[in-house]
Amino acid sequence: KANDLDIRENTDWIPNDLSFTSPADKENFYREQFTPENSAANAKRVEDLNKDGLHDLKDLTVLSERIHLISDTDGDGLADKTGIFAEQLNHLIGGVAGGVLYHEGEVFVCPVPEVVKFRDTDGDDKADQREVVVSGFGVHLAYAGHDMHGLSIGPDGRIYWSVGDKGIRVKTADGLDYRFPYQGGLMRCELDGSNFEVYGHGERNIQEVAFDQYGNFFGVDNDADFEGEKERFVHIEQYSDLGWRSQWQYLREDYNPWDDDLMHVPYHEGQPRWFTAPLGNYENGPAGFKPNPGTGLGPEYNGYFFLTSAPNGQQWAFQIAPKGDSFAMVNEHQIGDGIPLVGLNFAPDGALYGVDWGGGYPLNQNGAIWRIDVPAAKANRLRADTQKWIAADYSAEKTGTLTGLLGHADQRVRLKAQFELAKRDALAEFTAVAAEVTAPQLARIHAIWGIGQLIRREAAKDEALTALFNDPDPEVRAQAIKTVTDRYGRLLGLDRIPAPTKEGHALTSTLLPKLNDPSQRVRLQTLLGLGRLRDTAATGAIIKLLAGKENHHGLTYLRHAGVIALAGCAPTETLAGLARNPSDFLRTCASLALG
Repeated sequence: KANDLDIRENTDWIPNDLSFTSPADKENFYREQFTPENSAANAKRVEDLNKDGLHDLKDLTVLSERIHLISDTDGDGLADKTGIFAEQLNHLIGGVAGGVLYHEGEVFVCPVPEVVKFRDTDGDDKADQREVVVSGFGVHLAYAGHDMHGLSIGPDGRIYWSVGDKGIRVKTADGLDYRFPYQGGLMRCELDGSNFEVYGHGERNIQEVAFDQYGNFFGVDNDADFEGEKERFVHIEQYSDLGWRSQWQYLREDYNPWDDDLMHVPYHEGQPRWFTAPLGNYENGPAGFKPNPGTGLGPEYNGYFFLTSAPNGQQWAFQIAPKGDSFAMVNEHQIGDGIPLVGLNFAPDGALYGVDWGGGYPLNQNGAIWRIDVPAAKANRLRADTQKWIAADYSAEKTGTLTGLLGHADQRVRLKAQFELAKRDALAEFTAVAAEVTAPQLARIHAIWGIGQLIRREAAKDEALTALFNDPDPEVRAQAIKTVTDRYGRLLGLDRIPAPTKEGHALTSTLLPKLNDPSQRVRLQTLLGLGRLRDTAATGAIIKLLAGKENHHGLTYLRHAGVIALAGCAPTETLAGLARNPSDFLRTCASLALG
């Protein structure tokens, strides 16, 4: 908390803090307050870290976050070498570097207010190139630690990461302005920072977000420290709003929507309709959160997610299962105790690794890396094969070998093969695997995601996926619809969605019949896909589907998809005209789309 100032220790600044709408506002405020003339008043806010006798602006940039490179050079399972890979992470309003990611020779790190990319070009294990990928996070002081976290490569080859309720205000090079100053969110962009999007918002402080083998995103969000409240297990569908607003943190006595409307519990009839409710409540202080990629630990833990409950030093495991229009947590149980782990990751060797912060408060310098595993006799027999393929140089592998790896048991191997094939513009190979109904389902899905990468790069056309809209596997149909419409949806990630244009879209006529698909998952992705296309020609069919939903109670994700479809496609006058429609579900969706 030396640089990352905490509003709880500067409560007289709450009115100022709530007035900020961009990180620039906060930086300008710091420059006004942390002057040499205000040194005595600022002594309680910041230490004299540079030892010049003043408590001023310079003290906020003395310390830097650090990226450490830690190695086991002799292969005995214990780290024996450590060094500093990169620093230069001491921005004036800089926050905690809560996420670090190595990917194809580049190292990404995300301290507020920016995501930074480092490279080591001369092989000395120290970064010599530094580049800001995207900036615009940390609008408020808020609570220290409500920073950016959990950098990962998503199933589509883009970077994903989350930010706590310090807020988002990103202006992109192509003119979009993402304004969520009082909310946390899940973001994504290309590896070079282009095509930035807010994927979902309304988070308080999700430390790490994880996706399952089908690309569905989940997280466990921290509670607001209100009496009777618990953390929330959430499914983050694209464009969803999880409901939290940072200004509610300071409402204690009179009306507080979060508490009084029970927005922190799973769906109930008394809740507001404008947000997506959690799937369930869960453990205190969620931090590290990772799925088993497929061959980690032992077979009995295949399909499990792993979560650290940092303050009480516990670790938990659970699975997810489809339920209604979303999912439910099943088979939840505790797997460890005593170590306050704050981050998790599966290593190539198949073990689960975690890092701790030394234990409790105040913080100390005694953190360590821990290895969690099952006895060797219970280990997944494919772990050695997975480790071999993770270490392999895929650029030297034959295309046929890589195509076969799209069906590997481990997601990391499948993704690595997918990304290499995408680099080779392997449209024919992807298309063949995706169309083969007898191929492993996950191989087909990775082929679909690979085609999506090519479509984004304009190395393939939408027609490469539309043939799969009628596939016998509903998951393949849903993935094809989601992937082919994905690149059209950036405007739906803004805080205000522009009204649809009069322009038609070539995909609309192909997509409309899927509103009547027997699979609810396909119908939901069709609604979201039509919203992305923003074609008014789809309005009538969307209204017909939503008006027919009589037993809609609890279908919060279908409602969300309906809102997005109407907001994207329906003209304003059409939405207003639905005010007296007899369908409560349709009126609700239309009202929210207007909002």
